Amino acid sequence: MERRFLVTTDHGQVLVRIPEDRAGLDPDLLILEAPTADNAGDLEATVPLRAFGAKMVELVEAQGGDMPGGERMRRMMVQEKAASDLNRIERWARTRAEAAAGDDA
Repeated sequence: MERRFLVTTDHGQVLVRIPEDRAGLDPDLLILEAPTADNAGDLEATVPLRAFGAKMVELVEAQGGDMPGGERMRRMMVQEKAASDLNRIERWARTRAEAAAGDDA
């Protein structure tokens, strides 16, 4: 089952979808979308981006897939992937907000 989260950033909200068939270290683990009543209307709560950071580590680990051998190496890769995806969410929200601001001008 796909997991969905409504994440709040400094630049607006982002719907984050995680399909169950993607591995934890997959570069395309997250699908980012603008939230609408259709795709996010049933989500009861939003999660601040900073709080979502801890959840990202859990999600990457839970998705599993081809993880490197050795506990230290695996942990480092998981943390790097989580940090990278958090930055991706923030950049996506910022780019969307900037585009919307440009449309208003």
